[in-house]
Amino acid sequence: MAAKKPKKAPSKPVSKSAFVRSLSASMPAKEVVAKAKSAGLKISDRYVHVIRSIAKRAAKHGNGVAAGPRRGGRPISSKRTFVLSLPSSMAASEVIERAKAQGMTLTTNYVYKIRSRGAAANGRLSSVPPAAPAKALRGTRRAGQSAPTNGQEERFVALVLDVGLSRATVLLDQLRDRVHGLAVN
Repeated sequence: MAAKKPKKAPSKPVSKSAFVRSLSASMPAKEVVAKAKSAGLKISDRYVHVIRSIAKRAAKHGNGVAAGPRRGGRPISSKRTFVLSLPSSMAASEVIERAKAQGMTLTTNYVYKIRSRGAAANGRLSSVPPAAPAKALRGTRRAGQSAPTNGQEERFVALVLDVGLSRATVLLDQLRDRVHGLAVN
C-alpha cells in the first residue's frame, strides 16, 4: 500500500472587507483593487474607500475610550445642542457671539433653521410649546367653562397636535388606567 499523502487544510476564503483591511491604509485604492483581482476578488475603488472609512471610524470610536476635549480644549458638544440649550428668545446674533466664545462657528441661518425644527422634534419638550393653530382651538371649550388662567388648555392642545391625536388618545387611556389602578388600591 502506498503511503497516504497528508491532506491540505481547507483554506478558508478571505472576505473582501478582511482583504482590504489586511493591506496598508496608505496603499492607493487602485492598487488594492489590482491586488484583489489577482487574488480572485472583484471589488471597486469605492468599496475600498467605504471599508477603510468604516475601519477608521471603528478605531476612533469603537474601542470604548472616551474621546478627550476637542481643539482649543472645549468639550465635545454639537452645535445643534448648543443652540437648543439657549433660550429661543435670545437674538441669533447673541447666540453666534456665545458660540464664537465656545470655539464654534455658526451662521444666523443655521440658528434659525435649528430653532424652527425645535426640541419637540427630538422627543424633548421645550419650555414654551408652539402656538396652536386657531382652527384647532375652536370648539375646545364647552359652554359654561371659564378660560384657563395660565394657558394650560392651549398647551395641552398644542402637545396633542404635536404627538398626534391617536397617540395622545392611547397615552390618555394608559394614564386613566394607571390613575384608576391607584384609586382601587
